This record gives sequence, C-alpha cells and structure tokens, in this order.
Amino acid sequence: MFSLYILLILLVVIFIFIYPMTFKVHYDNYGVNFILNIYIYIVRFAKIASLNVNYKRIDKNDRAELSLKILGIRLMNVVVDIVNFTLKDNRPVIKYEVHKAFFLKFPKKSEKRKMLSLHDVHRIIDLFNSNKIMIHEMSQSIKKSIVIKKLRLNVDEGFTDAAFTSIAYGIINFAIYTLIVPVYCSIKFLTKPSISINPHFGENILKSDFDCILDFRYGNIIVNGIKFLKNFKRR
Repeated sequence: MFSLYILLILLVVIFIFIYPMTFKVHYDNYGVNFILNIYIYIVRFAKIASLNVNYKRIDKNDRAELSLKILGIRLMNVVVDIVNFTLKDNRPVIKYEVHKAFFLKFPKKSEKRKMLSLHDVHRIIDLFNSNKIMIHEMSQSIKKSIVIKKLRLNVDEGFTDAAFTSIAYGIINFAIYTLIVPVYCSIKFLTKPSISINPHFGENILKSDFDCILDFRYGNIIVNGIKFLKNFKRR
C-alpha cells in the first residue's frame, strides 16, 4: 500500500512537470471601462479556474471588481472603490476602500479607509529594485516553458479631429509593436500574431479586444515561485 502511495505521488509530480496547462486571456475595452477574463484549463478543455476583472468609472471615482472561481465555485470576490485624488497633510494621495467576500458571500462595506501616498509608491519601487535581478532571472526561466498558440489584438480608435486621430494611430502603433516584438522574439509562437489597428476619422471611439491562448509548464512556475519566496528581499 505504501509503495502505491509513492507511485501515485510520483505520477502526480511527473504530470505537474511534464503536462502543459492552457491559459486563455480575453480582454474587452470600451472607453474607460474594461473587462478582463482569464481561464485556466488542464487536460485539454477541462476548465479548472477563472479570474474575472471588471473596471468601471463611476462619476469621479473608479471601481475595480475581481472574482476568482475554481471548479465553478466562487472562492473570492474583491471590490476596490478608489477616489482618484485627495489631499492629506497638503500632499496628494489616493484614497480607496476594499470590500472582500469569500465562498459566495456578498461583499460587506469596509469601515476602514486606506490611503496610498506617493511615499508608499516609492517604497514599492524600492522593493522591486531590491529584487529586480531575481525577478529577471525568474522571468527568463518561465519564458522558456511558454508556448503561445494564439495572439489576436484589435483596436478601433478615432476622434472628430482628423489630426488627433492620426497622432493617436501613430502612438498606438508604436506602443503595441514596442511591446509585441520583444515577446515575439523571446517566446515560441505556433502561429503569427494577428494585430489590427483601425483609425476612425470623424467620430469619437476607443474600443479594443484581445485574445491569447498559451501553454506553460506550471511545474516550472512552482519551482521558480519557491525560489523567489526563499530569496525575496524585503529591503
């Protein structure tokens, strides 16, 4: 019996490190609002998890909603209400409230108000700089295990002013290809990326959608994650 357990453990370990997991990302953007859906599949088309991110502009405030489902069960729902800018001690800060819910419970309003100041942003940047070498090494190792099956991006943009439309078209082209080309050169693609940027003259429009399907070895992610946590520098 003990040898059977050992065999099962070995099979699970081999499965984790050899069999790829499929990761699907879909993004829709209409004006200032966007929806991001991430689906994780294992054994071909058996969906085991989904992550949904929804951003809305409400008056002068922003709201971000995040929900996580595993095997169809909602494990987590987080709502972040953000006041864009306010002042504290004559310094600009971002004020936000976080509402959390777990296991199908509706989010309850948090009484505690949280403030994110420029000093906090500076600390986050310092934390990143302290670990940037390790982050770079981890990203290079993870990239080797990724295969992108599909990448499609469609952008529609336009202004009533033709000059603004042309300027925006050039900026969007520059930004997208600056991001896509390094990825295309460093990660394996099974098909060429499909990118379409469409200017609309004489109308105000900003709409985009993005689809990506990739496989990765999640055993590689686990090993690199353990190494990252073990060597993480807090200062």
